[in-house]
Amino acid sequence: MRSSISTQHLGGTFTLQQLSGSFTETKISTGTSALFTIPQVDFIHEGAYYCRYQTRVSSREFTSPQSDTVSLSVIVVLVQPNISLSAPDGGLFWGPQGPEVTRGHSLSLICSTEPQHQGGSFHLIFDGSNRTRTQLAVNHSASFYIPEPDYSHQGSYSCVYEVTVSSRTFKSTHTAPLTVTIKASLAPIIASGVISGLFLLLLIPAILYLVKKKCLSDTNTHTIQMSNVAHSSANTYGFRHGPGGSPDEDENIYMNTVMPADQRDCGKDTNGDLEEDYVNAEELHGSTATDNDYEEYDIYEN
Repeated sequence: MRSSISTQHLGGTFTLQQLSGSFTETKISTGTSALFTIPQVDFIHEGAYYCRYQTRVSSREFTSPQSDTVSLSVIVVLVQPNISLSAPDGGLFWGPQGPEVTRGHSLSLICSTEPQHQGGSFHLIFDGSNRTRTQLAVNHSASFYIPEPDYSHQGSYSCVYEVTVSSRTFKSTHTAPLTVTIKASLAPIIASGVISGLFLLLLIPAILYLVKKKCLSDTNTHTIQMSNVAHSSANTYGFRHGPGGSPDEDENIYMNTVMPADQRDCGKDTNGDLEEDYVNAEELHGSTATDNDYEEYDIYEN
């Protein structure tokens, strides 16, 4: 603070006095003014001040009237705190818009400041809502834990530091906003894919089994049908050489029980099918084909 006077009598002194306190200081003027400096301002220096000028002229002391008062206010300027994010159990990624946290994974929002004052507290402010969480500062920081973040936790966060000094409370400015994005978890999708894969692994063998079983069933049905056809053929053409039967009957049985090529390969060897059909024909008529039978059939066909 500076005190000054307009006078012709130089060489006097200026006194700075606190109106409602104990502070007082006197300085010899350098001309018509004096500068008062308080090295470390504290709340005790807060209040109203005035100054007087004193000088000696012809061995007599003269004192000026009291100046107008000047008020001194003391405030605490707090530095802007910092805000950061961590994910204790993973699930944290950095995207183009900032941090991205997988839904269901825990996260911690950390507020911190420089060590200006001991104690104090931090306020975590969620923009766009009235939700504010407060925690005491420990080692000039505080951690706000969210165990299972959901889409309702998505948005911008900021911190404010608050401290009480000499029964007066001061707050810092807000931190720059930290935007947090909540992403959907990939676990259900992966689990669904695994389940689908296992289902297919179980379904494919079952389908193959049913197809093979159906194929075998169709083969057995065709064998029975061909045996019946052979029997019918024998009844129709078996009396070429008169009633009582002849070798031609066995020939017709053998020819009618030979299956087409596209129906002989269902789960067994082709030769085996022919042999089995031929045996069925023999069992049906109780006779065995001979070489003569084949010869007669060739002559008959020609």
